[in-house]
Amino acid sequence: MSDLTKLKIVFFLKFMAEAMFIPFLALYYKSLGFSEGQIGLLIAIPPIIGICLTPIYSMLCKNVKVAKMTFSIISCISLLCMFLYFKLTDYYLLLTVIIVFNIFHANNFGLLEAFASVCATTNNTDYSKVRVYGSFAYVAGLVTSGFLTRMNSFFFAICIAGGLTLVAIIFSFLLHVTPTNEVVEKRDLKGLFKNKKYFVFIIFMALFIGTTNVADDFYSTYLEATKGFSYDSYGYLQASFIVVEGLVIIFLFSFRKKFKLRQLYFLAIVFPIIRYFMSALNAPLPVIVIIGLTRGITWGIHSYLWAQFIVNIVGKKNGTFGVMIAVMTLNLYTAIMKITLGRLIDATSYFIFYLVIAYILIFVLLYFVIIYHNNEYKNNLTAEIDKLKKAE
Repeated sequence: MSDLTKLKIVFFLKFMAEAMFIPFLALYYKSLGFSEGQIGLLIAIPPIIGICLTPIYSMLCKNVKVAKMTFSIISCISLLCMFLYFKLTDYYLLLTVIIVFNIFHANNFGLLEAFASVCATTNNTDYSKVRVYGSFAYVAGLVTSGFLTRMNSFFFAICIAGGLTLVAIIFSFLLHVTPTNEVVEKRDLKGLFKNKKYFVFIIFMALFIGTTNVADDFYSTYLEATKGFSYDSYGYLQASFIVVEGLVIIFLFSFRKKFKLRQLYFLAIVFPIIRYFMSALNAPLPVIVIIGLTRGITWGIHSYLWAQFIVNIVGKKNGTFGVMIAVMTLNLYTAIMKITLGRLIDATSYFIFYLVIAYILIFVLLYFVIIYHNNEYKNNLTAEIDKLKKAE
């Protein structure tokens, strides 16, 4: 079996396993009787730990063999923690285990993508052709977990996810990776920190994606509380979001030259504003489901654009570091908002929660997309990249 085939298997199994429990966590915590304020703290732990440990894992990613071995080891440790994770019902004990679990799990995918991109390159293939197996697997995992929970229990679904993770770990151990001989350019950190356009963009990204992320993390508990959604119903709905997201990415890849960045981000923000107003007003279920599909449009546009756009602004030599700072900023904002807005739901209602979310996004739309005049938002992404290449 080739290393490329092994890598595709790792991606498929790992993403499928993650999809079987990560999207259902808020709903699971709700089933244990925790309040939205408590849930907000629990789901804020992964980004907080991610912020703290990102510098350490970033150093490990510089050596691809070390990154691969570290991924395999921390996956084993997080797997052991996972079974204890889903057997505890005491809030404070669970809080402790979640912290330990995420010390090994929070940066799991960063390490996977670090050595996977090198492995794909050395096997003369595009990384996206490997990554797509993860997208297919995520849809399969969502549907499978919902079905297994309805037929048996959520813990049974967790056991299956654990088995898939174990097989993925075995294949990752068997995978050989060879470092590339590319010369790494020295970072221009002084130029990066003086780049106003870059910091404007990461503030925009934190407000836009962070706010949307928080709203979507509570979406499962909202649907359970207002529409009586079960695990399987939410799994099918979430799977449809991912399918739409994949179709949007394919569409943009084919027709990106026909759109400007500002047009795309306008659509990406308008759709969640409408969606959250409908949620605040407790619209009928068919309306919630149909407008909910636009979630895939928002995430598809952002997933396709954000990292390319940062590299476009800061240049290739600062690209990796620029992305790392952007992710850390996003995680910090997201963690604070999850805790704060979780308590807001406890104190008020989902009506107020989604109104606040919608008004934050209206501000982002008006200022960053409509009012703020920045050439990077106006010009076509491909044209900007071509200009950057000429400058280099």
